[in-house]
Amino acid sequence: MRWQTGIFDWNGTLLNDLQTVIYGSITEIFRTYGLKAPSLDTYRNEICSDFMPFYWKYGIPKTVTGEELNKIRKVYLNAHSREIMLQRGARDLIVTCRRADMQTAIVSGEITEVLEDNLRRFRIIGFFDSVRGDARNKEEALIATLDELGTKAEDAFYVDDTFDGLTSAKNVGLDTIGVTIGYGSIERIKAANPTHIVNSLDELRTMVEEGAEN
Repeated sequence: MRWQTGIFDWNGTLLNDLQTVIYGSITEIFRTYGLKAPSLDTYRNEICSDFMPFYWKYGIPKTVTGEELNKIRKVYLNAHSREIMLQRGARDLIVTCRRADMQTAIVSGEITEVLEDNLRRFRIIGFFDSVRGDARNKEEALIATLDELGTKAEDAFYVDDTFDGLTSAKNVGLDTIGVTIGYGSIERIKAANPTHIVNSLDELRTMVEEGAEN
């Protein structure tokens, strides 16, 4: 099989949380500071892993820290967590990877506590050999995960729904798979020039199945 390891982003990739909850938390952050939030399309086109410039651009004071924004976000997420669901096909994809004797991992910028709580809620935490949250520097986090799993970059893929995540994985030498169902607009996904682009996790599951048969 071509791939020995599959590494996944969480929010927007395996978790369907953008329109149901995350954009709501963005709106709440701006409301807290007496501001109107940018549109969802604007958010999808402009947000990146270094998220503070986005907030500053639309009026959040530069004296505000990321920790303060995350505190507001966490309160909102806790209040609305039951509205969040896995992306369609996420569980089947991970199960398929495991049946193909692949290692699986998550590398996400999500707060570790929130990430692990969600994995337990969906009863899939045991499906992953490594879970790494708070990954603000995706390149470093991906390298650390590969080292932890004893996997070479050329034997693994990374799935993400953002320009920054895909670019970081390319810099590490991973095959990159951009999904168009999450945070990043299609234009942003294409701009990252990933190895593959899929419009659903079922498409990726088929790729894994076909690879296992070869």
